Amino acid sequence: MSMDDFDRFLDLVREHEDEADFVGPRDEALVASAEAALGLSFPAMYRRFVAELGAGDIAGQEFYGVIADEFVNSSVPNSIWLTLKARTEWFLPESMIVVAFDGGVDYYVIDTAKATGGQEPPVEIWRPGVTTADDRLESAALDFGEFALQLTAEGLGVS
Repeated sequence: MSMDDFDRFLDLVREHEDEADFVGPRDEALVASAEAALGLSFPAMYRRFVAELGAGDIAGQEFYGVIADEFVNSSVPNSIWLTLKARTEWFLPESMIVVAFDGGVDYYVIDTAKATGGQEPPVEIWRPGVTTADDRLESAALDFGEFALQLTAEGLGVS
């Protein structure tokens, strides 16, 4: 909903550089290759995240993204690898991108099919082995900017 939330998230990353560990900017060709591997386009905020930060964590909050062009034999925080694996093992719909894990049982996904009327799609919760493609998913945030800001502020203990 708001690029302002995403900008505030980026500000927190810069302000707390000592608590942040991101792989750094990814070039346009790599981002386009990641989108092609998934057969979808990233929503604007998530695309900006992978272009500017790639993937990584801040204050114990890990965000999955694009690391390198190895999408088959990789590991987290490579979102492309995990999303492709989740499509096979969890029956994750092809419109979804796995962007984070809560450390318990919940994975956070962006459902690109829910981007309507120029609005960013929500971040929702997927539980492997429990959630099915027919389920109504629980909302985690209105969009990736709100999600990233919430988790980061929580991890840093700021409001």
